[in-house]
Amino acid sequence: MSKLDHVANDFLTLFGVIHGKFLRPSEKITRPMLGPAQFHALSILCRKGPLPISELADELKISKQQSTPLICKLIGSGLAAKKVDGHDRRIVHIEITETGRGMFKMLWLEVKQALAAKLEALPETELEELDQLMKRICEILQGIK
Repeated sequence: MSKLDHVANDFLTLFGVIHGKFLRPSEKITRPMLGPAQFHALSILCRKGPLPISELADELKISKQQSTPLICKLIGSGLAAKKVDGHDRRIVHIEITETGRGMFKMLWLEVKQALAAKLEALPETELEELDQLMKRICEILQGIK
């Protein structure tokens, strides 16, 4: 097995562990209020501010057509709003509302607390090692296009 194959296998194994131990339980917290795509969209809008529909779709890694029902749900729930571009009225931005920001922050805090509770079981040395390794993994993966 080549080094590349070995790394790919380890990556998939790690992804499975992270998904099973952390992402699935997080979805149980957010799902009663927001679907995963809605939560992801709100996180992007919180982080990046108002975005044209096409850019939000790109960030979500979905087509503009697929983003339409998602955006309609967010707007219908009062979590996001349409805003016409001040320079070009043909461009419509989607922005998070204060209600959406509040909901996202509340859910984010709950998810973070649940994650911290799981990590609390680790000894301090392993927690420090995990912290350093995650920082390095993020640096490496962010370099991939």
